[in-house]
Amino acid sequence: MTGLNRARWSGLSAALLATIASMASTAAGAEIGTEHRGEITAEASWYPRGAAHTGQQDSFLHVETRPELVVYGDAAEALIQPRISGGTAGDASIDVREAHVTARLGDADILVGNTILFWGKVESYNPVDVVNSQDFSRGLMRSEKRGAPMLRLSWPVGPGQLDLLAIDFAENIYPGLSSRERPGLRIAKGASYSGGAKRDDIASAVRWSGYFGDVDLGLSWFRGTGNAPRLLPQADGTLKPDYSRITQAGIDIQYLRGDSALKAELVRRSGQYDRLGTMKSYRAGVFGLEHNLYDIMDSGRDIVLIGEYAYDSRNGMSHSGFQNDMTIGARWLWNDVEDTEMLGLLTRDLDNGAQTVTVSIDRRITDQVTFEASARLPARYHRDPNSAALEKDSAIIAALTYGF
Repeated sequence: MTGLNRARWSGLSAALLATIASMASTAAGAEIGTEHRGEITAEASWYPRGAAHTGQQDSFLHVETRPELVVYGDAAEALIQPRISGGTAGDASIDVREAHVTARLGDADILVGNTILFWGKVESYNPVDVVNSQDFSRGLMRSEKRGAPMLRLSWPVGPGQLDLLAIDFAENIYPGLSSRERPGLRIAKGASYSGGAKRDDIASAVRWSGYFGDVDLGLSWFRGTGNAPRLLPQADGTLKPDYSRITQAGIDIQYLRGDSALKAELVRRSGQYDRLGTMKSYRAGVFGLEHNLYDIMDSGRDIVLIGEYAYDSRNGMSHSGFQNDMTIGARWLWNDVEDTEMLGLLTRDLDNGAQTVTVSIDRRITDQVTFEASARLPARYHRDPNSAALEKDSAIIAALTYGF
């Protein structure tokens, strides 16, 4: 955070933290407790096809630790979770995923600080999920959310919860020169802002989520700097992210009927740059069906069948690439003490035939150690203007995580 934004957010944070601290210190018989936990992950990734762009490597090692400390009292709770990571891709970093204080005031809950939120219901692509920026440091197909500084007020309304949010903006992190899953030109650090966006922008958002019998419903509205910039070529041969100010109304819904779940996410967004950098309003949606098959052949194992379709009114100009795409797959649950789970997905662009096959497996080895492996196989990406630069980025990834 810089300039006015930093001063504004610091003043707000200081005032709220002082209020919460006062509440905690004046609570009769207040007791303070602490919990600490965390995890360390070691990951190896291999790209069997030769690199498409100069400077890219074929294999990487990555180590990441996420210690977590919780301090709680009768009236408030504080959580901090830094992330310390580094590896052979040269993406060493220290950032804070979670660092916030929460408290209850009457029927309302208040949160101030860094946190990660998730909005949505479907598996393949979540158009309603716009709060957090992305960390693409290990590739454009391996995004991870960045913590967003925010103030959130929540209280019960009807059969659900209403959230009011003020959100500070954080820029995306993009892959370096040696990374796979990147454009041919390097994405430079720093950014520009246009279309009403500003570096010191504070976004506003509202979300109501709740249940009506078998229906799980979410209604959301967001206005602020979006996390999907256009990439502008620069004189030095790099690309610079250029962010715009968006307005989005969204709905996500899930209906349970027997062993099946019908899901959908629908948005209308204005202020967004399309694939060629033109600002245009659009509508988009993902519609999905999941069906559970229990105790297959008396094995004690379950299979969840998945089918989803993504639509975008801009057609081939969609910035996300999900404009006419079908995803089918299955999740296989062993229901064993090791929590073994497999997931297989095939996503195909119905306009140009580009497709991705993804297979992953998760399994606990001990109470503290888990193993995860995945393989991603893109095909015919040269036909898709959004993904052509990633055509050779088939990947095999394995990771061990130790929890403490």
